[in-house]
Amino acid sequence: MASKERWMKAMVLGYLLLLFVGSFVWIALLKSGTLNDAALGAVNLSLFREFQYYAFSGVIGGTLYCLRLFYWYNIHDKLNIHKWWLWYFLRPIMSGGTAVMTVLLFQSGILLIDISDSLIPKIALSFLIGYGFGKVMDKLDGLTETLFNGRTNPDQRPQEPSRTSDPPTGNM
Repeated sequence: MASKERWMKAMVLGYLLLLFVGSFVWIALLKSGTLNDAALGAVNLSLFREFQYYAFSGVIGGTLYCLRLFYWYNIHDKLNIHKWWLWYFLRPIMSGGTAVMTVLLFQSGILLIDISDSLIPKIALSFLIGYGFGKVMDKLDGLTETLFNGRTNPDQRPQEPSRTSDPPTGNM
């Protein structure tokens, strides 16, 4: 049993370290121009150069957060790898995607933070979004509740439909 747990911990740690270092390497390759002619099928990757910077910066932030928690829970003998391995696997990926989309929301003016047109502040913001993924998602949930459900208080939840045959009333 302990052998399987150690193996799973080693796999998760290896995966996180690969993502962490690999993201830095990918950004360095982008910056150096090595990937200018790279293509994924018929799509030239240089068309999405800025988005790759945002995504991999978000992955670095999300992975750093995962590594920090992995280390802390492991040294305090509180890491339940059987329960949390999927979280450790998905969090960096979701952090990268969220970083790209959140930077686009800022650039579009939907979210009201003015970021410079320079690439470096957007990369730094992407890292912070990746690191604070859970808090960012909470804010995005509140924003979508306010925008699309008409409630000014995002903590206000819609009422459960009544169990009678009458349709529910009010704004839902």
